[in-house]
Amino acid sequence: MTRTREQASELVVALEGHGAECLEYATIQMDPVDSYAILDGELERLNEYHWILFSSINAVQYFFERLYAKGLDARSLKGPDVAAVGRATADFLLHYGIVADLIPAVYTAEGLAESLLDFGVEGRNILIPRAVKAREFLPETLRGAGAQVTVAPVYQNVPPTGCKDGLRAELEGGKVDMITFTSSSTVTHFLAMLDAASQEELRALLRGVKIAAIGPVTAKTITDNGLRVDVQPETFTIPELVNAIVHYYEDQAVR
Repeated sequence: MTRTREQASELVVALEGHGAECLEYATIQMDPVDSYAILDGELERLNEYHWILFSSINAVQYFFERLYAKGLDARSLKGPDVAAVGRATADFLLHYGIVADLIPAVYTAEGLAESLLDFGVEGRNILIPRAVKAREFLPETLRGAGAQVTVAPVYQNVPPTGCKDGLRAELEGGKVDMITFTSSSTVTHFLAMLDAASQEELRALLRGVKIAAIGPVTAKTITDNGLRVDVQPETFTIPELVNAIVHYYEDQAVR
C-alpha cells in the first residue's frame, strides 16, 4: 500500500477481508501549503465564481480547513456550482454539507473537463483548489475554452521521512506480490524512495512483483517509468480497484 496512512484504511480493510496480507509503506504525506495568500483572496469573492472544482478528497479537506480558519463556512459556497472529479470526492463533500452539482461519468481530469465543456464555460469564472504540483490539463483546457480559471494551492504532496530501508528489505526479501498505486504522486515518490541506481536495479527489485494502478493517469506514470501495469479497474475507485485485484488472482488460480 503506497497511499498516505490516513487514506489507506479503506483499501487495507477491503483487501484483508479477501485474505490479503497488507504492508503499508506510505510514499506521500500531505502538508499545508507555505502560503494561503491566493486562496485567502479568492475566499473573499466566492460569490463571483460560477464553478468550484475539486479534483481530490485532499483538496476538499484543505479547502474547508482554510475556509473555517477564516471564520467562514459552507454558506459561503451558496453562489457557485460545485464539481467533484469522482464519487469518492463527492461523498467527502457531503461531510461539509455540500452536494456536488456535477460528477463526470469518467473519474479523471479529462472526464471532468469534458463534462464542463458540455455545459459551456466561456466567460465563466472557475476556482480550482488543488495541490501545489498537479497536472495542468484541467485549467489549461478550460482556459482554452474561454473560462477565467484561478488555481489556488491548498496542500502539497511531500515524501514521508523514514521507512526507505524497510521498503527495500521487503522487496529484496521477496515478501511483496503486488504494489498498489492510487495516484501519480504515489508512483514518483515510491521510485524516489527506492532510489534505484538504474533501470536494471529497479527491475531487479521489482522482479516478480505485480503492479495495480487505480486509473489511466496513474498507469501512464507507471509505464513512463519503464514498468508494466498488471491490474487496472474500468471504474477508477478504491472498491473497483479491490475487485480488479481479487479477479486478477482468481484468474491466476484458475490458470
